[in-house]
Amino acid sequence: MSLFEILTLLISVLAIIVSAVSLVRTRKISEEQLRLERITAELSAHQIEEIEEQKVLKDKASMHVRINKLGDSSEFVVANNGQGSAYDVNFELIDCDDNPLYDAQYKLPHPILKPRSVIKLKAAFYMGNSMKYQAKVTWRDADGSAQDEIFWVSR
Repeated sequence: MSLFEILTLLISVLAIIVSAVSLVRTRKISEEQLRLERITAELSAHQIEEIEEQKVLKDKASMHVRINKLGDSSEFVVANNGQGSAYDVNFELIDCDDNPLYDAQYKLPHPILKPRSVIKLKAAFYMGNSMKYQAKVTWRDADGSAQDEIFWVSR
């Protein structure tokens, strides 16, 4: 073998080694890219689910009940803390022998309770009244589905 042939052979072997190393590195990088693409797809699916949940919550009412006391007067406050309106809102005290409400029959059912709005129901508490009440609020959401929630409130 001549020097020229040996040099050609060495250069060819070196090219094969460089190609093999490049092929191995390219395969590793491709695997990493596929793994990252799968993670990105999972994150995108999760974000889409969250966006859809936000859309659903945007049209839903979230009710809350509390008792306010100012001086001698007290009232049950039914509040809509959600982003959607509540329709045909009704309020009742469950298992309450000594119902302290005295103007609820004139205010309920309330036709619409917009977001961040409240209904105030006057109440007269006496010494013999219970200290805590179980209240049930019923309403319809914008899509017409009936909702209800039970709250425990204390004075």
